[in-house]
Amino acid sequence: MTYVACTADIVAAGAVRPGPAPVSRPAPSAVAQEPWAAYRLDAATEQDLSLPERIKRMGRGQEMSILAVRRALDACAEAPARGGATAVAVGTAWAEEGDEIVFLENLIKLGEKAAKPAYFVNSVKNALASQLALTFGFRGENQTFAHDALSFESALWHGAHLLRAGRARHAVVCGVEALVELQEMHGHLLGWYGTDATALAPLAGKRAAGQGTLPGEGAAAFVLAAPRVGPKPLARLLGVRARGSLRRWPALRVSEELEFVAQGLRDAGTRQGDIGLLLVGANGEPGLDGIYAEVARGLRARAPGLAVGVYRHLTGDFAVASALGFELAVRAVASRAVPAEVRVVDGTAGAVERVLLYHVTNAGYHSTTVVSA
Repeated sequence: MTYVACTADIVAAGAVRPGPAPVSRPAPSAVAQEPWAAYRLDAATEQDLSLPERIKRMGRGQEMSILAVRRALDACAEAPARGGATAVAVGTAWAEEGDEIVFLENLIKLGEKAAKPAYFVNSVKNALASQLALTFGFRGENQTFAHDALSFESALWHGAHLLRAGRARHAVVCGVEALVELQEMHGHLLGWYGTDATALAPLAGKRAAGQGTLPGEGAAAFVLAAPRVGPKPLARLLGVRARGSLRRWPALRVSEELEFVAQGLRDAGTRQGDIGLLLVGANGEPGLDGIYAEVARGLRARAPGLAVGVYRHLTGDFAVASALGFELAVRAVASRAVPAEVRVVDGTAGAVERVLLYHVTNAGYHSTTVVSA
């Protein structure tokens, strides 16, 4: 799949982030494993998930996405109209996997005689976008994208496409992932995740053998409008380029990644020298961090003034963590400065007019997103 250039005004943003540091969580008693670490929501945010709209039982991902959208709407100068003028697009790789597991386990335990319908409804991936529409009264086009590590980019591109095609006045775009115990267990047993509950330091050097990255969760939501319609936006989306590839780690090639980034800039009508901040999705995994470091070095060779920043020490690693990276990019160009939470690992960040986000995964998913003031 390949998504290319698209433009839209970003008029509001809101996020639900994990706590500032990973927490140590006990492994299930059935698993011979030491306690593991994960970036989970902090206690204050957990309390915020008890929303007044919670009439029936919602999944954790639904609660997180509703809270992120509410925070975006609270900051919106011109609230999107209820009804068919506002579309919803959600990106998630796992959706409500926790509820799906509960539904299936109960079905098995009860001999398929009595299912729990609420858990079944929540387990359907498009329940996330549907719940947002029901909660806020948005009756435009409604889609959920489950494209693994490109899920958020797919939703973002689609929201901008709807505006360009005149099929919506506003698009509410959300990326959300809620971490559940089975995911943690699976990742740890396969050696994907480490167990050391110390903060990640992407691009700051290799972690100890076997540590890997750390899992996380979160949500970010954005209100998009057609370019130059309504009040002055926070930022402007200039382009999204996303691609799946047959080339996986360790066969990824730096030269191909540099060309992919260059094409993403051309799609967005942006020169490399116009980028003030390169925000990369480095996650503390040594192999991929090496690719990011080489790409950043290649870009800085052509644009020495480019600053390189990382953000997954704030979020941990999950499929749509790029949504939280995108929220940081929006804040950067809105304030013309790098947010304090972003860790600048190379160069010196000055006034930020444009940000390039770049992501690549072990499975060979690549994306670039360009945000401008």
